[in-house]
Amino acid sequence: MAIKKRPISPRQKMINLLYVVLMAMLALNVSTEVLEGFSVVEDSLKRTISGSTKQNEALYDVFASQLKSNPEKVKAWFDKAEGVKRASDSLFNFVEKLKVAIVREADGSDADVHDIVNKENLEAAAHVMLSPTSNRGKVLFQTINRYRNSILQFVSSAEEKRLIESNLTTAVPASAKGLGKNWQEYMFEGMPVAAAVTLLSKLQ
Repeated sequence: MAIKKRPISPRQKMINLLYVVLMAMLALNVSTEVLEGFSVVEDSLKRTISGSTKQNEALYDVFASQLKSNPEKVKAWFDKAEGVKRASDSLFNFVEKLKVAIVREADGSDADVHDIVNKENLEAAAHVMLSPTSNRGKVLFQTINRYRNSILQFVSSAEEKRLIESNLTTAVPASAKGLGKNWQEYMFEGMPVAAAVTLLSKLQ
């Protein structure tokens, strides 16, 4: 026996509509909280970067003074350290340019990477990193691989090698591989600006 569907009253339609609106608002609030969470992490990473930069500068100052006092013994190691520094600075500065490009794509030419307005923008990172004309995502992928392989040549400890490989990995999880995504698509496709910038800061 067929069950007759009762017609939905205008009042019930309004309740259903309000429920949908409420759920959308709740989802928006959660999204905002998550984006603010990325901002907190980004601020923490900035402090870490600043502290690490000062430590590195102090270390190279000591290295330079040792070179002056004992050039024959220190020169070869100093040259290697300088090579590592140049490679590290090059990668760091390239990543910084990518962050600026992504934020400008979202906020306009006068955007400030330290004060992102459109944090929730889901297209800016993909436009910058996955554009077939610039291939900046692929360039970053290749640059990280070259840098990692170069640094590993100076490390003999197996534990330190594992740490470097882990921190600079460009491996794609099986779930992303199953979807046919490469590293740059996995990292930046559909990624909010706040998240993309935070990921790049983590790399720095």
